[in-house]
Amino acid sequence: MLIGHPEPPFIFLEMLRRRAARSSGPEPESLDCPPETPDTREMRDSPTAPLTDRTDQEVEDHTDNMSPIDQMADMHQTRSQKWKVVLIILCLFVTVSVTLSAPLVTFRTNSTQAHSLPPPVLSTCPLHTANETITPVKGSTHLMVSAYQDHRERGATRIIAMVNRDRPMSLYCVLCCSGHAPQVAPAAVVTHSVHYGYPYVAADMLCLEEPGCNATHATLGTSLDIQDSLNQTFLSIQNRERREEDFPFYLTVCMSSMFGDYNNVQQFVQTMEFYKLLGVRRVVLYLTSCGPDLEKVLQYYAEEGTLEVIGWPINHFLKPSTGWKAQELEGDIHLNGQLTIMNECIYRNMYRSRYVLLADVDQLLVPASHSSLLPLMEDLQGQHPDAAVFLMETHLFPATAGTATQDHSARRRAPGVDLLDYVYRELVLEDAFRSYKMVVNPRLVLQTAMFEVTQSYGDSVRVPSDVCKIMQVKEAQRESWTNEQLILDRRLWEFGDYLVPSVDEVLQKLGIQTSPWERVVL
Repeated sequence: MLIGHPEPPFIFLEMLRRRAARSSGPEPESLDCPPETPDTREMRDSPTAPLTDRTDQEVEDHTDNMSPIDQMADMHQTRSQKWKVVLIILCLFVTVSVTLSAPLVTFRTNSTQAHSLPPPVLSTCPLHTANETITPVKGSTHLMVSAYQDHRERGATRIIAMVNRDRPMSLYCVLCCSGHAPQVAPAAVVTHSVHYGYPYVAADMLCLEEPGCNATHATLGTSLDIQDSLNQTFLSIQNRERREEDFPFYLTVCMSSMFGDYNNVQQFVQTMEFYKLLGVRRVVLYLTSCGPDLEKVLQYYAEEGTLEVIGWPINHFLKPSTGWKAQELEGDIHLNGQLTIMNECIYRNMYRSRYVLLADVDQLLVPASHSSLLPLMEDLQGQHPDAAVFLMETHLFPATAGTATQDHSARRRAPGVDLLDYVYRELVLEDAFRSYKMVVNPRLVLQTAMFEVTQSYGDSVRVPSDVCKIMQVKEAQRESWTNEQLILDRRLWEFGDYLVPSVDEVLQKLGIQTSPWERVVL
């Protein structure tokens, strides 16, 4: 018997005693049982009498008139019932004993105690997310732009950036994983080969994630310290779902950045309406600044849903150059960061558009025989099934050349260049530099420069000028050329019946109009 516990109930011992007595013969007279009296007889016959005081006699009286088989069955049932009662009482006894003997259980929460459970998941990543297009990398002179998952490069996260070539340093990728702790690992820095001599260059930071991470946000740090890295500003990872068909847009136009007090309203509206005529439903523009009239135009097309304006506040972080050669122009990066913009726009539209046209704000793609871009691209892709890049040659329409002889005086005029006035283009000499703009399959392009794609998974094809060309109005390269030496090109006039009323309608809605002699601004 356990010390410190009460003795088992008497009924438990009495049942054990009676079972032993039945197995050894008649109950001996020496047992100290009280003699039967009228009171005890009445208690025995009562339904509430103790089980051990009535079982033996009832079994004897009941079994005298039963067959052996029935007696065995009845005995088995009786014994089974007894054992059930015994087991129930025994369980209750053990439970009470353990409860009274066991000490009060407490749980220690000392931080030095070892835990068998895994550490809690850090759900605070990211602490800060970027709300601007350009984000500085803390502790460095480098700048981040955006982050995209690249399913072609083992699912790596590609961070589009601008890095200072004069101050190279080690950078680390910090990835916020879904349901897991953040990951920190060295970044693979891939700088673009074209920089035109400026200290800042477009770059890609490739970040590989561990299996099961399923990263949602990424940033760049300058150390492996996880706590320091979590204080960085994170970029949301885009393109997490891969798509090879059923794109929202067939062809997207990516315009280079607009900066300064650029206010070429007439040409911009003509460009937008002409692209809409060709079947384009999405144009992307990177905006640093513009003139007040053009700002109204941008807002109009953005509300219409045709134009996506991406803020490009590069002047808040760098001194961007407005030209090409670093030897002639001061600045930190070439032409307002245009190389970074072109690459960013490719990845932005990788799974949103089947094709992407990379062109400047003042350039216009004009097909020579097709009435829209869909049949043009279908024909080109059918002729060159392995092509990833289609190079369209740029042709200059000199602003100093004579304007059109067709009467357009009834048209509504706005500040800027009227493309319908310029019908003479320069002849491209055999030994002259040839400039191209590109229509690309964004899923096959890794990296691009101004006039050619530098890394891709497919071929590059030069499209003949009699199929398609890029129109650009600017100062003549050869001032000595006369109109007789130029080529008459009235292709744009063939779209005039649609283009003129569409442009007039937009300008009328916006209330923008000016005199003809105020319109030419290059």
